[in-house]
Amino acid sequence: MGIIKSVRERIKKGWPTITIDLRQRSHRMKLAFGILAVLVVALGMLVGGVQAFVYSESSEFCGTVCHSMDPQWVRYQASPHAKVECAQCHVGPGAASFIQSKIDGTRQLVGEITGDYSRPIKSPVKNLRPARETCEGCHSPTTFKDNIVKTIRHYDNDEANTLVQTTLILKMGGKQTSTGMIGDGIHWHVSSEVYYIALDEQRQVIAWVGVRQPDGSLKEYFARDLVGMGQTAFVEKARAEGNIRKLDCIDCHNRAAHYIPYPEQSVDKAISDELISRDLPFIRAKAVELLQGSYASETEAFAAMDGLVEYYASQTIASISKSQKEKLAADAIAELKDIYSDTNFPYMNLTWDTNPNNERHTPSLGCFRCHDDKHVVIDGQGNGETITISGECNLCHTVPIVGRGSDLLIEAPVIVGGLPSSHTDFRWTVDHRSVTEEQKQECYNCHGQSFCNNGACHNLSHPEDMLYTHAEEYRARGDQVCYTCHQNISCTRCHPAGVLKNP
Repeated sequence: MGIIKSVRERIKKGWPTITIDLRQRSHRMKLAFGILAVLVVALGMLVGGVQAFVYSESSEFCGTVCHSMDPQWVRYQASPHAKVECAQCHVGPGAASFIQSKIDGTRQLVGEITGDYSRPIKSPVKNLRPARETCEGCHSPTTFKDNIVKTIRHYDNDEANTLVQTTLILKMGGKQTSTGMIGDGIHWHVSSEVYYIALDEQRQVIAWVGVRQPDGSLKEYFARDLVGMGQTAFVEKARAEGNIRKLDCIDCHNRAAHYIPYPEQSVDKAISDELISRDLPFIRAKAVELLQGSYASETEAFAAMDGLVEYYASQTIASISKSQKEKLAADAIAELKDIYSDTNFPYMNLTWDTNPNNERHTPSLGCFRCHDDKHVVIDGQGNGETITISGECNLCHTVPIVGRGSDLLIEAPVIVGGLPSSHTDFRWTVDHRSVTEEQKQECYNCHGQSFCNNGACHNLSHPEDMLYTHAEEYRARGDQVCYTCHQNISCTRCHPAGVLKNP
């Protein structure tokens, strides 16, 4: 109350006046000093504000200020986009996007302070700008025309950790601006006009696909389970609710800057980079098993990895000394701990298998979300199938050439053009073993004479009575046992009348 009374008395008496007489040198000096001080403060605020703005747009700010972004920051730094600022993809150009990002950022800041945020951060990002406004600033679909030879180095789970090399040719496809022609291959999907409806948040279950035809019509593919259940009304409802999405880069490259490799990939890379030695028997299998384990904490995971010391202490390795063995085991453990820390984030409930990677078709469905031979075009009456979205391997890449250990192949034929009519029948996979010597010479024209040594197809442990016993194997191990060759398992192809549950 005393302060208020004092203020009231001061108001009654009047505020002191300030008199500036520019004829007096002292007044001029004080005024100049005051103006200079104001300018310095204003300039400091301006520079500081600009620096604060620049920092708030930087990847370091996005990745390190918010605790919830730590996993994204770690994976971003290991990605091919590590030199691309986060804002270039997550905000993009334009004032409207900038303003919206600041509104979203304010909401996220409140959530960060209160701890009210999703664990893990949900993927995909729902309001991410279309790839044609961000990705295509650097990656133009018109440049995706050359095929690419890709070699993948991985290792077997045997005692010698045998090197296995897979070579294939990726058919890139793309659109030529000068002619308007759209090439077949991977980037046909973004050079063409393709739409889809997903039934889940992660866009893994695709119920409908629409492809714009040259005449402007829309060719529709329905998930087989949807046929006969009001599929047309389902699509119209999705269209009215805005749930039809146009396919773009992000639908396949959904983890472009935040991909977490699965254990086999991480271990294979570490062995290839000689961070884990192949001289340790079964180290590939042991390392993958440890990384795939379920642990309550990082401490528990590290303790399990330390168990390799005891395991290899009990092993006799003739090719290396005891001290070398101990060092190699210690190096392997250190690398596994680094891999685990970079691919598992328990505090965010995020691991290598949390978010699917659509760029490939293993271990996630990826391409097979649509290319599964289960999305069908129906006839005009809506009660019959006429065509499916093909699941053939060679739509996007050639048949893989796989060499194992000392049997590494020296011939990797380039196969182009249309397939012979015999190859369009799925039974050719089995029947081609019966070709004559004369027919083999025709095979060599495309495949080369060493193609039969291809480990991707042959050298598999099929028992002689597989034709009669495969049902038991399927029930015991699931369809993954057949996945290498057959990829999309459909028993009705051979059993059109149905499969007996207990033959």
